[in-house]
Amino acid sequence: MSLDDQQVPFSPPSVTEGDIERVVEVLRSRWLSTGAVSHELEERLAERLGAPFVVAVSSCTAALEISLRSLRLPPGARVGVPAWTFVASASSIVHAGGTPVLLDVEPDSLNLSPDAVASAIDAGLDGLVVVHFAGAPVDESIHALAAGAGIPVVEDAAHALGATDHRGQMSGAGTVGACFSFYATKNLTSAEGGALATHDEDLARFARSQRLHGLSNDAWDRYRVGGRTDYDMLEPGLKANLPDLLAALACSQLDRFDEMQAQRRALVERYRAGLSEIAGIDPLRGDDRSADHLMVALLDEGIDRTEVVGCLGAAGIGTGIHFRPLHRFSWFAEHAEIGPGGVPVSEALADRALSLPLHAELRPGQVDRVLDVLADAVP
Repeated sequence: MSLDDQQVPFSPPSVTEGDIERVVEVLRSRWLSTGAVSHELEERLAERLGAPFVVAVSSCTAALEISLRSLRLPPGARVGVPAWTFVASASSIVHAGGTPVLLDVEPDSLNLSPDAVASAIDAGLDGLVVVHFAGAPVDESIHALAAGAGIPVVEDAAHALGATDHRGQMSGAGTVGACFSFYATKNLTSAEGGALATHDEDLARFARSQRLHGLSNDAWDRYRVGGRTDYDMLEPGLKANLPDLLAALACSQLDRFDEMQAQRRALVERYRAGLSEIAGIDPLRGDDRSADHLMVALLDEGIDRTEVVGCLGAAGIGTGIHFRPLHRFSWFAEHAEIGPGGVPVSEALADRALSLPLHAELRPGQVDRVLDVLADAVP
C-alpha cells in the first residue's frame, strides 16, 4: 500500500472530467457572471425539489439573511436558533437585525430539541431558524409548534440537499424557505454558492432583487442582446448572486447527484456497522430520510478527543468537528441570549462529537481503515 493509498482526507469534492468540461464551456462562452446557466440551475433544482421557486445565491448564508430580511422583523427581534450549528446560522439573524436565542439540541441527533423550542415559544419568539444537522430532518413537531404559535420558520438546509421529511423533499413547504449550501465540502458543490427554495412568490421576487444590490433587473436582463435597459433600485440589498462559472459545476453534479447520494448511504451503513463493534464511540441516531452529509459519532465521556484526532491524523486520516456550540464563541456569549432551560446537552457533548471522513469518492476499504485506526485510538 502506497502512502497516498493510506491517506483518507475528510471531505474532498468529487470532480469529474465532465464537471471540468462544463465549467470550461462557460469560460469559452465569455459570459461568466449570473446568466443562463445560473437560471438553468434554478429550474433544475425547482423540478427536483418540487419547489415553485428557487433562487441561486452566493452562499447558504446569503439565502438565510435574505429570508430573514424578508420577514421585516423589528430591530432586536428574538429569533431562535440551535446552539449546535455553524456560526452563519446565527450571524445571519444578527445581520438581519435580530437577536439570536440559543436553543438546546437532542443528545442522539444533535438536532433542535422540541422541548427547547416549546419553552422558547412560551417565553416569546419572533422567528425560528431550524438546522437539519448532518442532513437529518428536524422533528416534525417543531414545525407544528411554530405554526401553532404563528412563528415564521427559516430552514437552514445547508447539510440537507437530498433529504426528505414528513413533507417530502425539502423545498420550503410550510416555512419561509429552505436554504441550501453548495460549498466545496457539500454533497453537491459549486465551489461556493447556495440556493433558496420557497413556495412564496413574493419572497422569490425579493430574493432576486436582494441578491444584486436591491436592483430590479440583474446583469443578464440588462446586458444580453435584446435585454432591458430600464432598472431601478428598490431598496439596499446584498452582492450575493451566483455566477454561471460556479453554477456550471453544480449543474454538472446534478447529473450524478443520485449516484453520489447512494454512495454516501452505503458508506454510512458500513460505518454504522463497524462503529457498533467499537467500545467508547457511538454514531448519532440513524435516519433513513437523511442526506448523509456528515458521519458524526460521540465519544464516551472521559475520552480525550484531541488525542483521538491526533492518532487519526498521524495515520493520515482527516477529521472534522461539527460543531463548536455557539455559546462557546466570545461574541455570542456576550451578545446572544440563551433560551429557557439553557443548553446543557450542547455543553455536555461539545468535546465529544467527532466527524469521520465521508464523501462520494471514499472507498469501502478506506472506511474499514478508519474504523481500524479508530478502534486502536479509542481507549
